[in-house]
Amino acid sequence: MSHTHVTRWTPPMRQSLRLAIRPALAYLLFCIGGFAAFFGALVVYEGNSHLGELLLACTAGIAGVVVGQFVAVSRVRFWPTLLAYGAIGLFGGFLLSLLSHSLPHIPDFIVIPIVFFCMAFPCGHLSLQHRGEIFASFWPAVGWIGGVFVILNRMGRVTEWERDKASAWLPVPLAFLFGFLVCLLVYLAAKQAVRVELWQALSGAVGRRVSKRATVTAVPRGNVFTLFVVAFAIFAITAVLAPYLWRTGKGDREGENRNPREKTEQTQDTTPPRSRVDENWVVEQLEELAKATGKATLNLWPLLLLWIAYRPTKRALLNMHLLRPIVPTPPTERIDNGWQYVRIAAEDAGVMPLASDSVEQLLERIRDKNLGGPAVDRAAEIYTRTRYGFVVAPGDATAMPRCAREAGKELRKNLSIYHHLQNLWRPLS
Repeated sequence: MSHTHVTRWTPPMRQSLRLAIRPALAYLLFCIGGFAAFFGALVVYEGNSHLGELLLACTAGIAGVVVGQFVAVSRVRFWPTLLAYGAIGLFGGFLLSLLSHSLPHIPDFIVIPIVFFCMAFPCGHLSLQHRGEIFASFWPAVGWIGGVFVILNRMGRVTEWERDKASAWLPVPLAFLFGFLVCLLVYLAAKQAVRVELWQALSGAVGRRVSKRATVTAVPRGNVFTLFVVAFAIFAITAVLAPYLWRTGKGDREGENRNPREKTEQTQDTTPPRSRVDENWVVEQLEELAKATGKATLNLWPLLLLWIAYRPTKRALLNMHLLRPIVPTPPTERIDNGWQYVRIAAEDAGVMPLASDSVEQLLERIRDKNLGGPAVDRAAEIYTRTRYGFVVAPGDATAMPRCAREAGKELRKNLSIYHHLQNLWRPLS
């Protein structure tokens, strides 16, 4: 029998763009819709005289999203990109502080677009990353939810909000909230469609990858109605609960529909307003940041211990469940769990199983490293027979955990104490 080793899949740039075009466009339209709602709310309800600067800032934010998505499609690793972005941000902040010290006033049409670009770039990069959807939704939420608060503040709904939470909503903010939820679900569906297409393109035999491939759309037509039903359900729940979660307080100006009987207290501030950002202001802000960081550290140090112990704890619980299931499981699942334990032990020994590997291919690479033994072969034989022959012999379900435990010992016998400790924090594939 001949075996073909399947290498890791690294598509060319054109194919990467083809796969990423649907979630990228969905997220881009998500952001454009959000900031169109935000800009429209300012135009209609505020009549702001700085609309040109705001339009330039929103354009810079969209450009930051596009640049971040291009970096993600280029398969640049996330953490080096994040570190480089942080370094550029620190350098840009330092440069702005120097300019503010040397110039009497930095124009807003320079500062605000830079801030928008710097906030949109990481969100655009995360929009195409695996499991980065929730963090990426921050930037479009700024536009959609920002438009909601612009209208609520302008229409003086804070007083009504304090008396009756549900009465604070207006038709246009409710439309913004529904649009935000629909666009979010469409974006998540587009990301899931890419995962399904990758799965059917890379799983199974090579012939199946080419001949049996179904068309996967960003939003399947049969699920459009379901998507709107889910969006409406989430919309109703959010509209009812959100007013009770947001804190209200006195604003910095009066709305046009404020209560005329409400008495306002004028606060006296003897501190002269700053005309520009200087070095003293930067030092004060850094000192306040240091104090806040110190207080937060004292309160959040248990989370650091939880973060350190997360992977070893997850690994211990998973291995325990694979060998001794926590919940009742059928015999075939117990056999599958035992083989999964063998694959984890092979990864610990330096043999990285691929998703497309057959049992024979994995055994061949284990033997190439002079590892394995009778227990590994016995576990592979039980798993192959029950998985592909659909025959569970008497005693297989009880013999498989024992063989898997012995196979783990055979595969890890040459590991040092350092490698054992290193494997405790190794991410499990």
